[in-house]
Amino acid sequence: MTLLLHEQHRSLGARWGEWLGVSVPLSYGDTHAEYLALRQKAGVVDMSATGKLRVTGEDRISYLQGQLSQDILPLQHSGTGTYSCLLKPTGQLLSDMVLFAIDDAVLVITPPHTRHTVHERLEQFLIMEEVQVEDLTASHVLLHVAGPRSARALEAFGLQSPLPLWHSHCAVWQGHTVHLVRTDRCGEAGYDVMAPAESARALWRSLLDAGVKPTGYEAWNIRRVEAGIPLFGIDMDQNTIPLEAGLGERAISFTKGCYTGQEVIHRIVARGHTNRSLVGLRLREDVLPPHRATIRTDDRPDAGWVTSAVRSLSLRAPIALGYLRNEYLAPGTTVTVLCEPSPVHAEVTPLPFVEPSHA
Repeated sequence: MTLLLHEQHRSLGARWGEWLGVSVPLSYGDTHAEYLALRQKAGVVDMSATGKLRVTGEDRISYLQGQLSQDILPLQHSGTGTYSCLLKPTGQLLSDMVLFAIDDAVLVITPPHTRHTVHERLEQFLIMEEVQVEDLTASHVLLHVAGPRSARALEAFGLQSPLPLWHSHCAVWQGHTVHLVRTDRCGEAGYDVMAPAESARALWRSLLDAGVKPTGYEAWNIRRVEAGIPLFGIDMDQNTIPLEAGLGERAISFTKGCYTGQEVIHRIVARGHTNRSLVGLRLREDVLPPHRATIRTDDRPDAGWVTSAVRSLSLRAPIALGYLRNEYLAPGTTVTVLCEPSPVHAEVTPLPFVEPSHA
């Protein structure tokens, strides 16, 4: 998939790389300045490769309620939204997603590589329900604007004040319908701006004119790891139970009715814990371990593994996310990460590593 704004990114000197199978701008030449925009002002990341599905029909709310882990009933009202997961019967993830309601539909934003899986699954169990699922990925762009000044930068699109998390605002801008969705993709106040593809260039230019800084995935990913936010495809996959990744309060309702995977989730809750959990690791040497690097302890050679590792620009130190067995979760626990040319020592650290900024 080629981003619709490829030429705009190229003209700004973008350095390209791969993110979840898609070629994206890693940086526009100054990762540190882009990071500071997220922390102090506002930056924009082109996330148009995300999946975008439109679910319509009279039974859309009740149908989604039986499919997803979060309580979907509030999405009967336009402007509401939520973060949720689609699970296997075994309780493992098929995908995470952001959902928000407009007048006659629920819009679903998925990771790039799971959109087909989500689309197929949402259609798989339709029998008599009045539900239709349409893929809008190619026809719409999604720009993520984040930072303490993000809401102010979006005033041109009718945003009068910051939205509650996951809620949305719909505006008609230059003849195009633009959806603003308050999201939390990197630990800073952020908004997904979703609009028709034909408005992409004007939308991009409007954001830059408002002082929003083009921001690559390197700066965004550093801030995401600092915030301790797991990313599906990197820190979570189809073998992950959402409770292991700390998504219990964020993505799961423990009071709603039945949904696929519910029995496993409730069994774990009744037991009181998972076997392993996502943790933060402060690395003592200036080395970034690779994805899936083994974590060992004095008494266990396979205590866990690393998922993401970055050099924190706020802490000026290497940090990582990874999974550890529950007996090693206590903050301050020392572990060893196996990587080349030699093992690296690390200390278990509470998440987030770095707190969000404030306007």
